[in-house]
Amino acid sequence: MLASRKQEWVIEEEVQQQIAPSSNTGLSRKNAKLRVKCFLMVTMIALAAMFVTFRSEAIIRTGYDLVQTKAQILKYERENEALRLDIAKLKSPQRIQHIATIQFGMVVPQNVYQASNVQSDMTASKNANNASVASTIMEVLKSGKAEASKGR
Repeated sequence: MLASRKQEWVIEEEVQQQIAPSSNTGLSRKNAKLRVKCFLMVTMIALAAMFVTFRSEAIIRTGYDLVQTKAQILKYERENEALRLDIAKLKSPQRIQHIATIQFGMVVPQNVYQASNVQSDMTASKNANNASVASTIMEVLKSGKAEASKGR
């Protein structure tokens, strides 16, 4: 019985070997196509990962540049403020007077005279009189006590 079973197995193996080569070529073609598809898929995923990595690196580098630029702006603003303070110190009247008296030998005048135009003073007083007359008329009209003058 054992011998007969062994012969059956041998016969089946021979039959499978005869059938297998034709089916193996079909399977090998399917396996080759599947391998190509898997290879393309892995390649596409790797390229996408590289793209995302390079893009992230560019964004991070730009962020660092932005932080560095903001730091420079802050530094320049502080320097500008210090220079404005120096300008204000250099423009101070006390400093200018000190330099004028010490370096150039100038003296501060004791009396200060001012010229005025007499005509402009008279014009100013006329304008003041006209303004007072106009204000008086407005006050009378507002109070309602204005009377019509009797014909002369």
